[in-house]
Amino acid sequence: MSRSFAIILLCLLLGCSSEQGIEGQLLFQNKPLPGAQLEVYLRSGNERTSTPFSVATSDAEGRYRLSLPAGEYYLVGKLKQQSGGQNRMLMADAPANPYRVSGAILTIPPFSLREMGLGGNLPADPDTWIEGRLTAAGKPVADGFVYLYTEAIDELIGPTYAKQVQADREGNFLIELPAGKYWLSARKRADGSRSGAPQVGDWSGNYPGNPIKITAGEQLHLDEFPLARVSAEKHRQRMASGKFAATDTVIHGRAVDQQGQPLSGVYVYAYLDSRMIGKPSHISAPTGADGKFQLFLTSGGGYYIGARSTFGGPLEPGEWVGTYDGQADHRLTLETGENYGLGDLVLKEVW
Repeated sequence: MSRSFAIILLCLLLGCSSEQGIEGQLLFQNKPLPGAQLEVYLRSGNERTSTPFSVATSDAEGRYRLSLPAGEYYLVGKLKQQSGGQNRMLMADAPANPYRVSGAILTIPPFSLREMGLGGNLPADPDTWIEGRLTAAGKPVADGFVYLYTEAIDELIGPTYAKQVQADREGNFLIELPAGKYWLSARKRADGSRSGAPQVGDWSGNYPGNPIKITAGEQLHLDEFPLARVSAEKHRQRMASGKFAATDTVIHGRAVDQQGQPLSGVYVYAYLDSRMIGKPSHISAPTGADGKFQLFLTSGGGYYIGARSTFGGPLEPGEWVGTYDGQADHRLTLETGENYGLGDLVLKEVW
Protein backbone atom coordinates (compact mmCIF):
# COMPACT_ATOMS: atom_id res chain seq x y z
CA MET A 1 0.00 0.00 0.00
CA SER A 2 1.47 3.37 -1.01
CA ARG A 3 1.90 6.13 1.58
CA SER A 4 -0.43 8.45 -0.32
CA PHE A 5 -3.20 5.83 -0.46
CA ALA A 6 -2.74 5.06 3.23
CA ILE A 7 -3.08 8.74 4.12
CA ILE A 8 -6.22 9.09 2.00
CA LEU A 9 -7.73 5.96 3.57
CA LEU A 10 -6.91 7.23 7.04
CA CYS A 11 -8.50 10.56 6.21
CA LEU A 12 -11.69 8.79 5.11
CA LEU A 13 -11.81 6.73 8.30
CA LEU A 14 -11.27 9.79 10.49
CA GLY A 15 -13.62 11.99 8.50
CA CYS A 16 -11.08 14.63 7.55
CA SER A 17 -11.65 16.86 4.54
CA SER A 18 -9.42 17.35 1.53
CA GLU A 19 -8.56 20.80 2.89
CA GLN A 20 -6.98 19.45 6.06
CA GLY A 21 -3.19 19.51 6.34
CA ILE A 22 -0.28 21.94 6.28
CA GLU A 23 1.29 24.50 3.98
CA GLY A 24 4.32 26.75 4.26
CA GLN A 25 7.64 27.78 2.79
CA LEU A 26 11.23 26.55 3.15
CA LEU A 27 14.09 29.06 3.00
CA PHE A 28 17.88 29.11 2.92
CA GLN A 29 19.73 32.30 3.80
CA ASN A 30 16.32 34.03 3.79
CA LYS A 31 15.64 33.07 0.16
CA PRO A 32 13.06 30.55 -1.16
CA LEU A 33 14.48 27.02 -1.38
CA PRO A 34 13.05 24.97 -4.27
CA GLY A 35 13.29 21.18 -4.47
CA ALA A 36 13.66 20.64 -0.72
CA GLN A 37 11.79 17.99 1.23
CA LEU A 38 9.38 18.75 4.05
CA GLU A 39 9.28 15.54 6.10
CA VAL A 40 6.48 14.85 8.57
CA TYR A 41 7.08 12.66 11.62
CA LEU A 42 4.87 11.42 14.44
CA ARG A 43 7.69 11.59 17.00
CA SER A 44 10.71 13.76 17.73
CA GLY A 45 14.38 13.35 18.52
CA ASN A 46 15.65 9.86 19.33
CA GLU A 47 12.10 8.49 19.13
CA ARG A 48 11.84 9.53 15.47
CA THR A 49 11.76 6.69 12.96
CA SER A 50 14.03 6.77 9.92
CA THR A 51 11.00 6.74 7.59
CA PRO A 52 8.80 9.86 7.65
CA PHE A 53 5.02 9.58 7.91
CA SER A 54 4.64 11.78 4.82
CA VAL A 55 6.79 13.97 2.55
CA ALA A 56 6.22 17.06 0.39
CA THR A 57 8.62 18.74 -2.05
CA SER A 58 8.90 22.52 -2.21
CA ASP A 59 8.12 24.27 -5.52
CA ALA A 60 10.07 26.99 -7.32
CA GLU A 61 9.09 29.46 -4.58
CA GLY A 62 10.04 27.09 -1.78
CA ARG A 63 6.37 26.46 -0.95
CA TYR A 64 4.82 23.13 0.01
CA ARG A 65 1.31 21.86 0.75
CA LEU A 66 0.40 18.49 2.19
CA SER A 67 -2.86 16.78 3.18
CA LEU A 68 -2.76 15.10 6.60
CA PRO A 69 -5.25 13.48 8.97
CA ALA A 70 -5.93 15.23 12.26
CA GLY A 71 -3.06 14.85 14.68
CA GLU A 72 0.19 16.22 16.05
CA TYR A 73 3.25 16.32 13.80
CA TYR A 74 6.95 17.14 13.84
CA LEU A 75 8.22 18.85 10.68
CA VAL A 76 11.76 18.68 9.30
CA GLY A 77 13.10 20.45 6.20
CA LYS A 78 15.92 18.75 4.26
CA LEU A 79 17.86 19.18 1.03
CA LYS A 80 20.87 17.24 -0.20
CA GLN A 81 22.86 18.92 -2.96
CA GLN A 82 25.82 17.44 -4.81
CA SER A 83 28.37 19.22 -6.93
CA GLY A 84 31.65 17.76 -8.15
CA GLY A 85 31.34 14.83 -5.76
CA GLN A 86 30.86 17.03 -2.69
CA ASN A 87 27.69 16.74 -0.61
CA ARG A 88 26.06 19.84 0.79
CA MET A 89 23.46 19.04 3.42
CA LEU A 90 20.78 21.54 4.46
CA MET A 91 18.46 20.73 7.33
CA ALA A 92 16.31 22.26 10.09
CA ASP A 93 13.45 21.29 12.40
CA ALA A 94 10.45 23.61 12.22
CA PRO A 95 10.94 26.00 15.17
CA ALA A 96 7.55 25.45 16.86
CA ASN A 97 7.39 21.64 16.63
CA PRO A 98 5.04 19.90 17.15
CA TYR A 99 2.16 21.31 15.09
CA ARG A 100 -1.46 20.20 15.52
CA VAL A 101 -3.64 19.65 12.44
CA SER A 102 -7.38 19.72 12.99
CA GLY A 103 -10.08 20.33 10.39
CA ALA A 104 -8.30 22.84 8.12
CA ILE A 105 -5.09 23.75 6.36
CA LEU A 106 -2.56 24.93 8.96
CA THR A 107 -0.12 27.57 7.69
CA ILE A 108 3.39 26.97 9.03
CA PRO A 109 5.53 30.13 9.32
CA PRO A 110 8.46 30.09 6.84
CA PHE A 111 11.66 28.68 8.32
CA SER A 112 15.25 28.50 7.11
CA LEU A 113 17.40 25.42 6.64
CA ARG A 114 21.04 25.46 7.77
CA GLU A 115 24.11 23.88 6.20
CA MET A 116 25.20 20.98 8.35
CA GLY A 117 28.65 19.73 9.27
CA LEU A 118 30.65 22.94 9.05
CA GLY A 119 31.27 23.65 12.72
CA GLY A 120 34.66 23.08 14.37
CA ASN A 121 35.05 21.58 17.85
CA LEU A 122 37.90 23.85 18.98
CA PRO A 123 36.62 27.02 20.73
CA ALA A 124 38.61 30.13 19.81
CA ASP A 125 40.10 32.79 22.06
CA PRO A 126 38.86 36.34 21.30
CA ASP A 127 40.69 38.06 18.43
CA THR A 128 43.00 35.07 17.92
CA TRP A 129 43.51 33.60 14.45
CA ILE A 130 45.89 32.29 11.82
CA GLU A 131 45.61 33.39 8.21
CA GLY A 132 47.48 32.48 5.05
CA ARG A 133 47.17 31.54 1.40
CA LEU A 134 47.32 28.18 -0.39
CA THR A 135 49.54 28.19 -3.47
CA ALA A 136 51.06 25.86 -6.08
CA ALA A 137 54.06 27.03 -8.10
CA GLY A 138 53.39 30.52 -6.75
CA LYS A 139 49.77 30.62 -7.93
CA PRO A 140 46.71 30.50 -5.61
CA VAL A 141 44.91 27.19 -5.07
CA ALA A 142 41.20 27.96 -4.83
CA ASP A 143 38.73 26.28 -2.47
CA GLY A 144 41.18 23.92 -0.78
CA PHE A 145 40.65 22.71 2.78
CA VAL A 146 43.05 23.52 5.63
CA TYR A 147 43.25 21.19 8.65
CA LEU A 148 44.47 22.15 12.12
CA TYR A 149 46.12 19.42 14.21
CA THR A 150 47.20 19.56 17.84
CA GLU A 151 49.70 16.69 17.41
CA ALA A 152 52.15 15.78 14.63
CA ILE A 153 50.97 12.22 14.00
CA ASP A 154 50.18 10.06 10.94
CA GLU A 155 51.76 12.55 8.51
CA LEU A 156 48.87 14.92 9.38
CA ILE A 157 46.40 12.72 7.54
CA GLY A 158 43.40 11.17 9.26
CA PRO A 159 40.60 11.73 11.76
CA THR A 160 42.59 13.51 14.48
CA TYR A 161 42.39 17.10 13.23
CA ALA A 162 40.83 19.61 15.59
CA LYS A 163 39.38 22.02 13.05
CA GLN A 164 39.06 22.57 9.31
CA VAL A 165 38.26 25.59 7.14
CA GLN A 166 37.91 26.09 3.40
CA ALA A 167 40.03 28.63 1.53
CA ASP A 168 38.35 31.13 -0.79
CA ARG A 169 38.75 31.39 -4.56
CA GLU A 170 42.04 33.25 -4.10
CA GLY A 171 43.41 30.55 -1.79
CA ASN A 172 43.07 32.73 1.33
CA PHE A 173 42.05 31.14 4.62
CA LEU A 174 41.55 32.18 8.25
CA ILE A 175 41.30 29.88 11.27
CA GLU A 176 40.05 31.20 14.62
CA LEU A 177 41.54 29.18 17.49
CA PRO A 178 42.75 29.25 21.10
CA ALA A 179 46.35 29.95 22.08
CA GLY A 180 48.66 26.96 21.68
CA LYS A 181 50.92 24.97 19.33
CA TYR A 182 49.53 23.56 16.09
CA TRP A 183 50.39 21.77 12.86
CA LEU A 184 48.69 22.66 9.56
CA SER A 185 47.93 20.45 6.58
CA ALA A 186 45.95 21.27 3.45
CA ARG A 187 44.37 19.43 0.54
CA LYS A 188 42.45 20.26 -2.63
CA ARG A 189 40.71 17.11 -3.89
CA ALA A 190 39.73 16.74 -7.51
CA ASP A 191 36.15 15.83 -6.52
CA GLY A 192 35.81 18.92 -4.28
CA SER A 193 35.19 16.90 -1.10
CA ARG A 194 36.42 18.12 2.27
CA SER A 195 37.58 14.72 3.56
CA GLY A 196 39.00 11.46 2.29
CA ALA A 197 42.44 10.05 1.53
CA PRO A 198 44.41 12.10 -1.05
CA GLN A 199 44.24 10.55 -4.52
CA VAL A 200 46.46 10.82 -7.58
CA GLY A 201 46.17 14.33 -9.01
CA ASP A 202 44.94 15.95 -5.79
CA TRP A 203 46.85 18.88 -4.26
CA SER A 204 48.30 18.13 -0.82
CA GLY A 205 50.90 19.41 1.61
CA ASN A 206 51.91 20.22 5.18
CA TYR A 207 52.84 23.77 6.15
CA PRO A 208 56.68 24.05 6.02
CA GLY A 209 56.71 26.25 9.12
CA ASN A 210 55.09 23.64 11.38
CA PRO A 211 54.63 23.72 14.31
CA ILE A 212 52.94 27.09 14.69
CA LYS A 213 52.76 28.79 18.08
CA ILE A 214 50.18 31.50 18.81
CA THR A 215 49.29 33.46 21.94
CA ALA A 216 45.85 34.71 23.05
CA GLY A 217 44.82 37.83 21.14
CA GLU A 218 47.47 37.32 18.41
CA GLN A 219 46.71 37.45 14.68
CA LEU A 220 49.36 35.40 12.92
CA HIS A 221 50.00 36.04 9.20
CA LEU A 222 51.70 33.03 7.59
CA ASP A 223 53.94 32.82 4.56
CA GLU A 224 52.47 31.19 1.48
CA PHE A 225 51.36 27.61 2.10
CA PRO A 226 52.64 25.57 -0.90
CA LEU A 227 50.87 22.42 -2.11
CA ALA A 228 52.05 19.76 -4.57
CA ARG A 229 50.28 17.22 -6.77
CA VAL A 230 49.93 13.68 -5.39
CA SER A 231 51.87 11.54 -7.85
CA ALA A 232 50.93 8.02 -8.87
CA GLU A 233 54.17 6.69 -7.36
CA LYS A 234 53.68 8.43 -4.02
CA HIS A 235 50.08 7.19 -3.84
CA ARG A 236 51.21 3.63 -4.68
CA GLN A 237 53.85 3.73 -1.93
CA ARG A 238 51.35 4.96 0.63
CA MET A 239 48.76 2.33 -0.26
CA ALA A 240 51.40 -0.42 -0.05
CA SER A 241 52.62 0.57 3.42
CA GLY A 242 51.38 1.20 6.93
CA LYS A 243 47.69 0.53 7.53
CA PHE A 244 47.10 -0.41 3.87
CA ALA A 245 49.90 -3.00 3.57
CA ALA A 246 48.75 -6.46 2.45
CA THR A 247 48.98 -9.31 5.00
CA ASP A 248 47.76 -12.91 5.17
CA THR A 249 45.16 -12.02 7.82
CA VAL A 250 42.33 -10.30 6.00
CA ILE A 251 38.61 -9.55 6.15
CA HIS A 252 36.85 -9.17 2.82
CA GLY A 253 33.28 -8.33 1.86
CA ARG A 254 31.08 -5.74 0.21
CA ALA A 255 29.83 -2.32 1.41
CA VAL A 256 26.17 -1.81 0.47
CA ASP A 257 23.25 0.51 1.24
CA GLN A 258 19.99 -0.61 2.89
CA GLN A 259 18.65 -1.74 -0.49
CA GLY A 260 21.69 -3.94 -1.10
CA GLN A 261 23.24 -1.64 -3.72
CA PRO A 262 27.06 -1.43 -3.66
CA LEU A 263 28.66 1.72 -2.29
CA SER A 264 31.91 3.12 -3.66
CA GLY A 265 34.42 5.21 -1.72
CA VAL A 266 33.78 3.43 1.61
CA TYR A 267 36.58 2.73 4.11
CA VAL A 268 36.26 -0.24 6.47
CA TYR A 269 37.93 0.08 9.88
CA ALA A 270 39.11 -2.29 12.62
CA TYR A 271 39.35 -1.04 16.21
CA LEU A 272 40.78 -2.69 19.30
CA ASP A 273 38.57 -0.49 21.50
CA SER A 274 34.84 -1.33 21.71
CA ARG A 275 33.98 2.39 21.72
CA MET A 276 35.20 2.60 18.09
CA ILE A 277 36.27 6.25 18.35
CA GLY A 278 39.43 8.07 17.37
CA LYS A 279 42.14 6.52 15.22
CA PRO A 280 41.43 2.91 14.14
CA SER A 281 44.07 0.19 14.22
CA HIS A 282 43.53 -0.85 10.60
CA ILE A 283 41.87 0.78 7.55
CA SER A 284 40.94 -0.63 4.17
CA ALA A 285 41.50 1.09 0.86
CA PRO A 286 38.29 2.77 -0.43
CA THR A 287 35.78 0.50 -2.15
CA GLY A 288 35.30 0.67 -5.90
CA ALA A 289 32.07 0.67 -7.90
CA ASP A 290 31.38 -2.95 -6.88
CA GLY A 291 31.54 -2.06 -3.16
CA LYS A 292 34.16 -4.76 -2.46
CA PHE A 293 36.76 -4.26 0.26
CA GLN A 294 39.77 -5.99 1.80
CA LEU A 295 40.79 -5.08 5.34
CA PHE A 296 44.30 -6.33 6.13
CA LEU A 297 45.21 -7.05 9.76
CA THR A 298 48.65 -7.50 11.31
CA SER A 299 47.54 -10.55 13.31
CA GLY A 300 44.54 -12.47 14.56
CA GLY A 301 42.47 -11.42 17.54
CA GLY A 302 39.28 -9.59 18.41
CA TYR A 303 38.44 -6.48 16.36
CA TYR A 304 35.46 -4.10 16.34
CA ILE A 305 34.48 -3.44 12.73
CA GLY A 306 32.96 -0.25 11.31
CA ALA A 307 32.79 1.61 8.01
CA ARG A 308 32.54 5.21 6.78
CA SER A 309 32.45 6.95 3.43
CA THR A 310 35.20 9.35 4.51
CA PHE A 311 38.69 8.82 5.89
CA GLY A 312 39.15 11.07 8.89
CA GLY A 313 37.44 14.03 10.49
CA PRO A 314 34.25 14.45 12.52
CA LEU A 315 31.13 12.66 11.30
CA GLU A 316 29.20 14.92 8.93
CA PRO A 317 25.72 14.82 7.41
CA GLY A 318 25.68 13.08 4.05
CA GLU A 319 28.20 10.42 5.07
CA TRP A 320 27.55 6.69 4.89
CA VAL A 321 28.20 4.86 8.18
CA GLY A 322 27.83 1.25 9.25
CA THR A 323 29.05 -1.46 11.61
CA TYR A 324 29.52 -5.22 11.54
CA ASP A 325 26.39 -6.60 13.20
CA GLY A 326 27.21 -10.32 13.36
CA GLN A 327 27.65 -9.70 17.09
CA ALA A 328 25.79 -7.14 19.20
CA ASP A 329 29.06 -5.41 20.12
CA HIS A 330 30.29 -5.41 16.48
CA ARG A 331 33.24 -7.64 17.45
CA LEU A 332 34.80 -10.13 15.05
CA THR A 333 37.44 -12.67 16.15
CA LEU A 334 39.93 -14.12 13.65
CA GLU A 335 42.93 -16.43 13.70
CA THR A 336 46.28 -15.24 12.40
CA GLY A 337 46.46 -16.10 8.70
CA GLU A 338 42.66 -16.36 8.34
CA ASN A 339 40.93 -14.99 5.23
CA TYR A 340 37.43 -14.18 6.51
CA GLY A 341 34.46 -13.47 4.27
CA LEU A 342 32.28 -10.92 6.04
CA GLY A 343 29.55 -10.76 3.38
CA ASP A 344 27.59 -7.52 3.02
CA LEU A 345 28.32 -4.67 5.41
CA VAL A 346 25.25 -2.41 5.44
CA LEU A 347 25.70 1.37 5.74
CA LYS A 348 23.16 4.13 6.35
CA GLU A 349 23.30 7.74 5.22
CA VAL A 350 23.63 10.14 8.14
CA TRP A 351 21.57 13.34 8.48
